[in-house]
Amino acid sequence: MLEQNIGDRANQNNSQEILEQQFEVEDEEELGEFDIPLKERKLVTHPYDFVIRTLKAQIDDNTLVLADKFQRRHVWDRTKSSRLIESLLLNVPIPVCYFAELNDGCYSVIDGQQRLTAIYRFLNNEFPLRALKVLPEINRKKFQDLDMGYQRLLLSRTIRCIVILKESHPDIKFDVFERLNSGFVPLNAQELRNSVFRGKLNDLILKLSEDEVFQKARRVSGIDKRMQDCEMILRFFAFFFDPIAYRGTLSRFLDSYLQSGINFDEETLEHHREVFRKTIDDVFYVFGDQAFRRYNPEVGWEKSINRAIYDVIMLTFASLESEAIRSKKEEIIEALKKVCIDPEFDEAITSSTKNKERIQTRINKWREALWQVGLEVPPLKIGK
Repeated sequence: MLEQNIGDRANQNNSQEILEQQFEVEDEEELGEFDIPLKERKLVTHPYDFVIRTLKAQIDDNTLVLADKFQRRHVWDRTKSSRLIESLLLNVPIPVCYFAELNDGCYSVIDGQQRLTAIYRFLNNEFPLRALKVLPEINRKKFQDLDMGYQRLLLSRTIRCIVILKESHPDIKFDVFERLNSGFVPLNAQELRNSVFRGKLNDLILKLSEDEVFQKARRVSGIDKRMQDCEMILRFFAFFFDPIAYRGTLSRFLDSYLQSGINFDEETLEHHREVFRKTIDDVFYVFGDQAFRRYNPEVGWEKSINRAIYDVIMLTFASLESEAIRSKKEEIIEALKKVCIDPEFDEAITSSTKNKERIQTRINKWREALWQVGLEVPPLKIGK
């Protein structure tokens, strides 16, 4: 009877995406064709109608993995989350969720992360409902405060979920994830990697994103809700430890490196940690919160981070001793100011920045600038 009564009322929600305005906009990246034999281009899927009660139990026992179960990077606000709960009570159709089957048989959420997180948090009494227009009588109530009829109704609702099975080809599977990623707040590339390539390297990157010096260098006081900080760290690791593997498509290059790190041993992980910590400390010592910015003689240091400059500074500093870098602080700052007005370097950090030749050009130019101030940076080759 309760379901029939509230089923006569409806409400629509508007979504809003929260972004950290910190970076210059990078060029759009065109993905090349897959070099995969035809017989291996398979995608295996299975649909399920999961009851919400079951989904919660799976999250609790970690057989269904939310990207950030404890909400460090939760994007939805309480109003949006509340209206989702209202929609479920009203039996408004909810978009399909997509899961990836992991190697251990568990599922990772690819599309539907924010929806399932909002539901999970509400069932755990983490927030009261607010701003409901169709069911205003349950505003200010947590799950535990709802009448038993409402509680049973919510727990018995089903959500259609499609599982991409692990038998699918990894590259085809990830490409499909990107196509299917169309939720209220779609995952960006790094958020998608965080869901698909869970493992030891991903865990390390999440931890390093909390590094205080790294945050100070970027002029922020916390983690990036959309994980651009994590992508910066992954980008450094991939170019520093496996530059030859770069073929000109940055997203696949980063996917591949993070996937390779799923089962890194502790010695390898510790080496990654030490290199990053040493490098970011040296960068902040030299540049402070002007780090990774482009210099314009007319206006000074730009406000936004330039990822291309981030690449060259991190990669060269990682190859030098801290004492040598710190003894040349002023010379390095002047070298960057000077190289930023070099037409070739400027073009390499502002146009087609993911192009292999442009990456090599800016690395070579910056390496030459450091050599001129007495810092002998070893050569770095990008791609074959």
